[in-house]
Amino acid sequence: MIIDVREPFEWAMGTLPGSVLIKLGSLPDKLDELDGDRAILLVCRSGNRSGVAAEYLVRRGFGVVANLTGGLVDLGMA
Repeated sequence: MIIDVREPFEWAMGTLPGSVLIKLGSLPDKLDELDGDRAILLVCRSGNRSGVAAEYLVRRGFGVVANLTGGLVDLGMA
């Protein structure tokens, strides 16, 4: 599962195919929508917000969680 933690206006500029938008600030309210048995990749523009989100999910017991280090900027998408 790919989760983009940016704001809707950033999401509208483009994201990874198949990703789901869950703003970083909304993540605590959306935990019940996530499948803890699936691997989760978190993305944002630079990797900072997604890094915070990844740490948060790990602390909440999600097993396979990864951050796209460097974010969409490093992929040439932002």
